[in-house]
Amino acid sequence: MSRISPSRIFRVFAWIGLTSIGGGRYAFLHDALVIRRAWVRSDEFAQDLALCQLLPGPNFSNLAVALGARLSGWRGALWGGVALVLPGALILLALSALYLRVGLAPGLSHAMRGTGAAVVGLVFVATVTVTSSALRGWRAVLIAGATFALVGLLHLNTALSIALVALVSLWLQRPRGTRS
Repeated sequence: MSRISPSRIFRVFAWIGLTSIGGGRYAFLHDALVIRRAWVRSDEFAQDLALCQLLPGPNFSNLAVALGARLSGWRGALWGGVALVLPGALILLALSALYLRVGLAPGLSHAMRGTGAAVVGLVFVATVTVTSSALRGWRAVLIAGATFALVGLLHLNTALSIALVALVSLWLQRPRGTRS
């Protein structure tokens, strides 16, 4: 894989930070880096996404740092993280100043509910997009199903569920001995 310049990473990630919304924002990164530019393979993206979802902090900025590092080392990580967060931070600052000055219009609550529905749609699309590269083979499907059952159905603590599933996953993915 060739190294991508930090300035290109900054431009692409800043555009994503400016134009993406909601919990499915990683679909924008997937589209930009895997589909449009082929800077990262789909399995690499899924691997970085999984790691970033296990780390503390916001998944989206964690992913920007991880992908930036993959593409251009520590400079890519730095500029990828800054570029992705900066547009949203500036917009939030401007909207906060406007809110403190003018207040919230009653009709705006309808727009916010519509935006919430759009975010649910984005999360669904992002999940479908990444799932195809993450769930390859019966072991991966088993691990995903076990995690869903532990967290979603049994309401087990997420950290404990991840620890349990990680142990099972490591055992299932262990190197097999060769027979002579």
